Amino acid sequence: MKNTFLRVFLVVLLSNIVVVSIGLGMVQFIQKRNQVSADLLGDVGVQLVAGYEKFGLTSLEEETKKAEKRLSGTIYLYQENGRSLLKSLPRNFREQSAPNVSGRPSADFLDSQFIQVIGANNVQYLLIFQPNPEMESLAIEAVVGFSLLGLLVSSGVLAYWLLGPLLKLQRVARSFGQGDMAVRVDNKLARRSDAVGKLALEFNEMAVRIETLLSSKERLMRDVSHELRTPLARIEVALTIAEDKHGTEAQKGYLCRIRTELHELDELIGQVLTLSRLEAASLSKEKMDLQEWLDDIVADVSFESQLKGTSVIKLGGSPKTLLGDPLQLRHAIENVLRNACFYAGDGGVIELETQEKSGFAYVYVRDNGPGVSDDKLEKIFHAFYRSSEAREANSGGFGVGLTISQRIIGAHKGKITARNREQGGLEVCFQLPLA
Repeated sequence: MKNTFLRVFLVVLLSNIVVVSIGLGMVQFIQKRNQVSADLLGDVGVQLVAGYEKFGLTSLEEETKKAEKRLSGTIYLYQENGRSLLKSLPRNFREQSAPNVSGRPSADFLDSQFIQVIGANNVQYLLIFQPNPEMESLAIEAVVGFSLLGLLVSSGVLAYWLLGPLLKLQRVARSFGQGDMAVRVDNKLARRSDAVGKLALEFNEMAVRIETLLSSKERLMRDVSHELRTPLARIEVALTIAEDKHGTEAQKGYLCRIRTELHELDELIGQVLTLSRLEAASLSKEKMDLQEWLDDIVADVSFESQLKGTSVIKLGGSPKTLLGDPLQLRHAIENVLRNACFYAGDGGVIELETQEKSGFAYVYVRDNGPGVSDDKLEKIFHAFYRSSEAREANSGGFGVGLTISQRIIGAHKGKITARNREQGGLEVCFQLPLA
């Protein structure tokens, strides 16, 4: 932290020094450019005095105009008794420059040049040369302009030096948060010796630890699930043998109950395996006819739900195509549709509607069931979450189906949300990018 503070302090200090130096340099440069050399002014003064003493005041005025045009300034000429031979100095110039007046001299006084000229018979004259005010105004504007330019450049360098690495860290953190476990901060940034470099290095170390933990968890889930299926298969064989033996009706009922529980346990293990594969799934995306694909899903679910009198209605005709994994997306849509059919009850109506908005495909699944309390809408997508309310009561599920749907949609860079409908029931929305 101290190293970073020192670097920031030095950069700001250097920036201010550069700006001040540029400003002072421009002021000195412009002042020197506007000033006339003393030798040249002395020669001009000698010529003007000689002309005045020889040809009179008219000649002095004519020669003065020529000299003023050539030197880009105003010339004032005074005799030793204080009498002005040309125009008089401005009142404010004389007041500010008078020795008996307190305060700083005016800018006109500071910019003016004073030359003493000796005429015939040792008569003394005072020549005052004042640069044109336009040149002075131009000098001030140039100084201000270059100072602002220096501030902008130095501020840009400082902002880039500070924010550039942080923006890189932000992009990497966003990618990591979206599921790209392999993303890392580049070594050039991580090798920096300041606080930003240490932060990048710690992020990389954290990412490695998290990726290792997730990989270990997925591997454990897969291994445990596979190992559980082996004894289940043996129990299934034992049950078959036991059912072939002649036993009492009560014993057969118990055996049937055991078989049912075994099938549910086998189904749960299958869902856990599906979850573990989805953590690091490599999707097989292809261009698919969305409407025709959804028609097949609706037909299959309608066939399964016909005994309960539940009907599934498909609405909307856009978008036409979608890039995705048809098999995985089918699991996601079917899980939600089957849940909707179960909770809608006998004679329920399920709506599946598609829309296209701002480059995204939206698929809505609506039912007229009891819905979910608002404080539990987010929790229904958590693995193995089962509330005590009507939507979970006696469902026979394990709380994994919606989690599988969420992870499939997430793997497609999409979103899945749920909300309660005003007229009753639940609405689940799938949002999938078209590109």
